[in-house]
Amino acid sequence: MTSVPRHFHAVPLTDFRDGELYLGKYPGFLYDASNQMPLNHDMDGRAIAAGVVPLDRNGNPRSNGKIVALAIGMSNWKREMRDRRKAARKATFLSLLAESSRVNSRMRVVNGAQGGAAADGWINNSSGCYTEAEKRLAAMRLTPAQVQIVLYKNANKHPSASLTADTQCSAGPSLADACLYGIYVAEMARYVKRRYCNVKQLFLHSRIFAGYAAAGTLNPEPFAYEYGFATKWIIQSQINQIKSGTITEPWGDLGYSAVPWMAWGPYFWASGTTSRGDGLIWLQSDYDADMTHPGPSACRKVAGMMLNFYLTSPHAPWFRAGE
Repeated sequence: MTSVPRHFHAVPLTDFRDGELYLGKYPGFLYDASNQMPLNHDMDGRAIAAGVVPLDRNGNPRSNGKIVALAIGMSNWKREMRDRRKAARKATFLSLLAESSRVNSRMRVVNGAQGGAAADGWINNSSGCYTEAEKRLAAMRLTPAQVQIVLYKNANKHPSASLTADTQCSAGPSLADACLYGIYVAEMARYVKRRYCNVKQLFLHSRIFAGYAAAGTLNPEPFAYEYGFATKWIIQSQINQIKSGTITEPWGDLGYSAVPWMAWGPYFWASGTTSRGDGLIWLQSDYDADMTHPGPSACRKVAGMMLNFYLTSPHAPWFRAGE
C-alpha cells in the first residue's frame, strides 16, 4: 500500500499563520499576507467581471449570445471537469452545472483540458493543445471569439527539483519546478491574451494532494503543494505591477494589456488525512490506482468546491442566474 511520504508534511496555504514560513523562507496565504484579495485587485476584478456579457459567434455583444469559460490544463483537470467513466460521470463539475438552477443559462464551461497536456504545452500551440480545445468549442457550436474566461489547472511533466531555502527563481537554467511552473503560467497567460481577443479573466486552480503517489512517479509531493506558491507569486506579481508599474522577473509583463486579470479559483490542496481549517481531507480512496489521478470521490469534492466558489465569488457574476 502506498503511504504518504514521511518526509513531507506541509501547512495548506490557506491555514498559514502570521510569520509562519515554509522551509524557513516562503510565507503562505493566497495573497501577499492574507487569504483576502487586496482591495485594488478586488475592485479591478469586479469591474472587469461586469464587462463579461453574452457574445455572438463573432464576439459581438448579443443578449442571446453565450458567455464561454474555457478550462485548459492536464488530465486531472479534464477528469474533474468531465470524467467519462460511469462511476464518476455524475460527480464532476460540468455534471453539477447541468443540474443547478442557480447557474446562468447563457454561460458555457468547455472542457478543453487534455491528458498529457502539461504546463509547457499551453505556452503556445506547438503541441496542438489549443487546436484540440477549440475543436471542443466547435463541437458545442461556440467560437474562440466567445471565450471570456479561462479556468486553468496544471503541473510540470516529471518534476524533480523541489524548493529549498536557497532557491532563486531568476537564477540560471537549473530552476526548481515551482519556479519553472510559474514561468509557464505567465507565458500561458500572455498567449491566452493574444489568442482569445475577448478574454478578460484567468482563474488559477491548485492541485489536490499528491502525497500518496510514490516518490519519482508521475507527479508526487512536494510538487503539487509547491505549485501553489508559484500560483501565489504570479498573481501577486500582477497585483504589484498594476500598483507600481514594475515588472517582476522572471515572470515578465503581467499588466492588463499583456494578460487577463488573474486570481485564485478554489484552493484544493490539503495535507492528506490532516484536516485543514475548513475540514477538507484527501484519502487514498479518493484516487485511482496510480495515486495521482482523481477518482470519483475526489472529482466530487473538487466539483463541489468549484460550484460553491463560482456561485459566491464577487468576481464571477456571469456564472450565476439572474445577475
